Amino acid sequence: MNLPKLKSIIFKLFLFLLCFITQSLDACANDSVKRSNLLPDHVKLQFAGGIGFFSLGAGYSSVNEKFEGDLFYGYVPESAGGVTIHALSAKITWLPVKTIPVKGLGLKPFTSGLIVNYTFGKQYFGFTPDNYPYDYYNHPTNLHLGLFIGGQLRNNFKPEKKIKQMALYYELITFDTELLSYVKNTKTIKIHDILNLGIGIKTNF
Repeated sequence: MNLPKLKSIIFKLFLFLLCFITQSLDACANDSVKRSNLLPDHVKLQFAGGIGFFSLGAGYSSVNEKFEGDLFYGYVPESAGGVTIHALSAKITWLPVKTIPVKGLGLKPFTSGLIVNYTFGKQYFGFTPDNYPYDYYNHPTNLHLGLFIGGQLRNNFKPEKKIKQMALYYELITFDTELLSYVKNTKTIKIHDILNLGIGIKTNF
C-alpha cells in the first residue's frame, strides 16, 4: 500500500474517532440538545509544534476527560518561515493517567495523540505536479500525519466561574516524513532532529 492511500485511510479513521470519542457525537445525534452544548468546551493557543508559529484551536473533551478533540488554525508569518503559511490541523489527545495533585494544581504527566495537518498554498500539493519527474515526491507535501507525547499542568477554578480550568501544556511532535527520514538515515539523523516542541495554554469553559 502506498503512502498517499495509507494517509487517506488513516485520515478517515481519524475523523471517525474524533466524532466518536468527544461529546460532539452525542450532541449531533440528539435533536433535543440545546445549541449551547454544540459549542466547544475549550480553546487552545499554541506556540510552535509543527502546526504553525502560532495556532488557535477549539474542541471538546470526553465526559471522562480521557480524550480531547481539537481543530487548529495555524499561521506562520513570512518573517519566521520565509513565506506566509496557513494550515489546519485536527488533533486527538489521549490522557490515560489520572491527575496528580501538585501544590494545589493538577498534573497530567503523560499525554499522547495523533495529528492530521493540512497546509494551504500553491507550493504544497497532494500529487506530484506535471513539471516534476514521475514519483519525484513519493508523498504529499500538503498533508501530514503526526504523533506526539506531552503533559499538562492544570488549575481548576470555582464551578460558578465562567472559566472552569486553565492548563499549560507541552507536546513533542514528529511527522510522517521526518520519522521516515530518521528510519532510513539513523546514522546521520538524530532523534532530536525530528522532534518539534509545542507549548500551549488551554482554557475550559
